[in-house]
Amino acid sequence: MLGNILKSIPAIPEFILSISALISLVIGAFKQKKIERLIIGTIILGLVFLCFLLLLSDKSEQFFWNGLFIHMPFGVCAKIILYSLSAIALFCLFSFLNAYNIKQFEWLIIATFSVIGGSVALSSNHFLTFFIGLEMSHLSQYLLVAADRDNQQGSEAAVKFFTIGAISTGLMLFGMSLIYGFTGTSFFNTLFYFFGTYVNDFEHAGAIVGMLFVLIGLCFKLPVAPFHTWAPDVYQAAPLPIVLFIVTIPKIITVFSLLHLLTCPFHGIFTYWRYLFVGISILSMVWGSLAALRQQNLRRMFAYGSVSDMGFLLMGPAMGGEFGLSSAIIYIIFYSLNMLGMFSLLIIFEKSFKPINDIKDLSGIMQSSPMLGSLFCLFILSFAGIPPMPGFFAKIYVLESVITRSAYFMGVVAILTTVISAAYYLNVLRFFVLSQSALKINRIYSLRKYIVKTLVVFVFIILCGMVIFPFKLLELARSMAVSILFQ
Repeated sequence: MLGNILKSIPAIPEFILSISALISLVIGAFKQKKIERLIIGTIILGLVFLCFLLLLSDKSEQFFWNGLFIHMPFGVCAKIILYSLSAIALFCLFSFLNAYNIKQFEWLIIATFSVIGGSVALSSNHFLTFFIGLEMSHLSQYLLVAADRDNQQGSEAAVKFFTIGAISTGLMLFGMSLIYGFTGTSFFNTLFYFFGTYVNDFEHAGAIVGMLFVLIGLCFKLPVAPFHTWAPDVYQAAPLPIVLFIVTIPKIITVFSLLHLLTCPFHGIFTYWRYLFVGISILSMVWGSLAALRQQNLRRMFAYGSVSDMGFLLMGPAMGGEFGLSSAIIYIIFYSLNMLGMFSLLIIFEKSFKPINDIKDLSGIMQSSPMLGSLFCLFILSFAGIPPMPGFFAKIYVLESVITRSAYFMGVVAILTTVISAAYYLNVLRFFVLSQSALKINRIYSLRKYIVKTLVVFVFIILCGMVIFPFKLLELARSMAVSILFQ
């Protein structure tokens, strides 16, 4: 029965989330006391319900609304991952916004619209729906960065983020117009066959140029070098709960949207975009790791580290094939869970002890909070790729796809930059574990705080479970890759 409902209303997840957000907005306008609890409860219950609904739905490929919207196995699995991680990220956002003097309930709704936009982009079969969904998601992020209106640095970072985002949007629109002008269509399934047939036709070379512009626009949003200039300022200036949301959910949306584009409309011109991603991947890994090595500010270090990590992830799509795509899916799942756990702990430390800006500000936390401190160390070791931590296995999957394709130079660069990244992550541990200083604990007895701590432990258990029992994750990633490669 649930499958039949989803057949009749293909966008039921987007409808449910949109209606929930709009109703919450109307109720909040008239009743603002403790409305946040009602809003977050409604949104999280909606996300959990939609995960179960999608699990039980018919996953066969279907087109709706004159081909603008597609329901397929890859989109269903991507939405389940997006909704489940969004539920955790939104609860963490809700739990700590008041502690950072961000009390307006609207920010939760804005964050929800970011999820809705990403969901639309993942179900698109036309550049129109893809663009609307992706821009709805990223416009919400610009507002979130400026959530603390008393923070001048946050406002400046939001303006810079918006300006660079506008440039990336312009590049994407220009690329889409070139593709439409040279092919006469903007439907993904039609472009799939068009590029497979006319890829060597010089008359349609402008469409390939358009494809490059679209992909470069997405690289701005990821971010990867040299399109990453907004990331360090945003990571440094935005409130930590906002950073927690931005470093996880938008990255999931962008990576899955990118894979959707590469395998559906642009699959026939793999030769052209492969070399683009090879160059961007190498540049991002080298630039990001070397820049992070020089940083004293903790958030800027994580920003450059994420540039290096996204370059590492792009090696999977650059290799192509089922193995390359599935390794990228596995990597973004591990990366997002790691980020959720680590930034949640950073927020708890900042509210329990002192503001954390530079790496040296972590001194003494391990001695004052040994249990949470030990968990933070495990997340850092995972990011560094130290075996047998979960991050090590995520990197191994990507490296294996590179070696399988005999791209030995890329593999060497990836290993060297991983060693460099281990240096700056271990430097964090040096201050965190070895530095001795007495800290006064600001004990905050809040149910939300304890739930977040439980969620962090739960996230780490999931990461360890995926390492100890990887079969389900490998099967999921493989099925997602196969569904978009051989649709």
